[in-house]
Amino acid sequence: MKLTSTTCIALAVAVAKVSADCFSTSMGYPCCSPNNTKVEYVDTDGEWGIENGNWCGMPPKVTCTGQNQGYQCCNSCNVEYTDGDGPWGVENGQWCGIKSTCGNNPQPYPPQQQDPEPEPEPEPQSKYPLNPPPVTGGQTGKTTRYWDCCTASCSWSENTNAPHPVNVCKKDGITRIDGFSWRNGNICDNKDPNNAGYMCTDNQPWAINENISYGFVAAGFSSGSQKQWCCTCQRLEFTSGPVKGKQMVVQITNTGGDLSNNHFDIQMPGGGVGIFNGCATQWGASGDGWGERYGGLKSNQCSTLPKELQEGCNWRFDWFKNADNPTVTFERVQCPKELTDITGCIPVDDASAKKLPW
Repeated sequence: MKLTSTTCIALAVAVAKVSADCFSTSMGYPCCSPNNTKVEYVDTDGEWGIENGNWCGMPPKVTCTGQNQGYQCCNSCNVEYTDGDGPWGVENGQWCGIKSTCGNNPQPYPPQQQDPEPEPEPEPQSKYPLNPPPVTGGQTGKTTRYWDCCTASCSWSENTNAPHPVNVCKKDGITRIDGFSWRNGNICDNKDPNNAGYMCTDNQPWAINENISYGFVAAGFSSGSQKQWCCTCQRLEFTSGPVKGKQMVVQITNTGGDLSNNHFDIQMPGGGVGIFNGCATQWGASGDGWGERYGGLKSNQCSTLPKELQEGCNWRFDWFKNADNPTVTFERVQCPKELTDITGCIPVDDASAKKLPW
């Protein structure tokens, strides 16, 4: 726009054009950086972008008269003068360029910027390692499997040094018997089925991850006594068969004269009832239990078991890979809370045992 003396007289208003960096600074919004070209919103003031979660004015574009000459754009569409550059207005005693958007429906100021969506919190890392450290300096032993539904020997207070023996359940396998004693008796000693003690169904094994499981066992050792063994926990590392390298942390809930030295009889439904068969009374199992009396099911027929026992039965054919009495290296460890919460039994010397490496 080139003003002649005639033009100046005709306007009768001696006002000066002023320049600005970008339209948004006068409204308290910063200018967008030059490399930000993404337009998020457009109104009568101009084009808006977002940086760091805040609104910013886009760098000047030729959107109003004289903007490329350094003049501000008018807030209104009132034309005071027109020349070869385009229409002009006057605001606050200064020339300003009429926007090219004038004539369109004006838009309000950009809405108040909402806080950006928070970044999702990372998934908490499991305390259980996928590749647990090996058992070092332990002893060697062997394993078998069973589930006879009988009251475990460590459920008798006379058989353990722990303040509270292993929990015993009623026939439903869920309801705990408080103050269990010889008066209740063991279902496997042909006691009254409505008052006798049974193995609790939550004594089944379960997988922690691909390489770690928790569970319960009957056990016998080359040294010590039943009172010393009952309720202690052992970390087993399998050393043969399809589970070689996997580990299992177990709590001893039972002992027996048919167990040899360093022998762990893992409790798993459908693993064979062995000498006694309390499952016939509790669940109506056959005289030999489910499958063979010693060894139990040969294939995954867990659907033939009561639904309350199927999860632990499936564990045998999933995580345990139907391993047939694998050997182990083992060491005593402090009992995980996950096990003692089920049995209610914590050894008196548990704190002096080796801590688990996870």
